[in-house]
Amino acid sequence: MAIAYHGSAALFYRFDPSHLLEGDGKFKFGVGAYLTSSYATAAHYSGVSGSLDKYVYTVEIPDMTEDNYLHSLRPVHPSIIAKAEAKLGVSIPEEACQRGKFFRKFIGNTLIGFGNTINQKTGSASLEAEKAASALLPQIGVVLLVWPHAQSKPDGDNNYALLDYEAFKILQVDKVELDAKGQLIEGSQQLVAKY
Repeated sequence: MAIAYHGSAALFYRFDPSHLLEGDGKFKFGVGAYLTSSYATAAHYSGVSGSLDKYVYTVEIPDMTEDNYLHSLRPVHPSIIAKAEAKLGVSIPEEACQRGKFFRKFIGNTLIGFGNTINQKTGSASLEAEKAASALLPQIGVVLLVWPHAQSKPDGDNNYALLDYEAFKILQVDKVELDAKGQLIEGSQQLVAKY
């Protein structure tokens, strides 16, 4: 298992999918519980809503294996493609398999019946399409969507959208303080709960 972090202004003891999109409301990288490999980045996101309370959750997530995640910038593993084709009953074009983000959008748009061309199916996806893709992917073993923290450093820190709420566990919760620029004040961390 690996460790990742989630920043929130809300104090909770388990991730609840009914609260998706209540944070910053974005779904640019898919619909799921958003985490990061950087504690400081999670702390920054804990203050996005302007709330006085800011929490960082230390979360145990599955190790990435070749067939349990989609990386936004990398080709999709052949076993994931085969399982998706079997589930959808369609052949997935090679262009949709060159990057995980294209593949995810292709699946979502196919499920909701949007788009007639490969460019339409991989170019953008509505919230409805993203939700459909995030519901199907765990059925074929994909539990993580992954993208680099900085597009200019694709091999640096990662961000994650976790799709399977049974596949991860909160280990501890810290209350943190941020400076005026929304950055973590080192040493401000106070343990709230440990599991």
